[in-house]
Amino acid sequence: MRLFRISRYCRRKILQHNPRHAIGRWENLGEALEDPDFLALLRSIQRRYPQEKAERLLASLGIERGRERDAYYDDEEYAAALLGTTPEELEQLFGPFRPDRR
Repeated sequence: MRLFRISRYCRRKILQHNPRHAIGRWENLGEALEDPDFLALLRSIQRRYPQEKAERLLASLGIERGRERDAYYDDEEYAAALLGTTPEELEQLFGPFRPDRR
């Protein structure tokens, strides 16, 4: 989806909560996706949380993907709102959006 700042924000939040989390081995998701160790971790997570289970978790949080998304300018703004932040805070933390960045 090319939500690079959202990816970096999520990584940052994970590491704030758990500094030893495996995601700390990679600077960004693009780098991680090239590593077989990360791909094994990702497959494990996907087995534990298949799409149906993830959708049930979203529903339990009261998130209706289709209707809620329509209220936002773009996917980054929507994802930021779900994470309790704003595009402005993402820009302060990670700089302006640049599609050529990972």
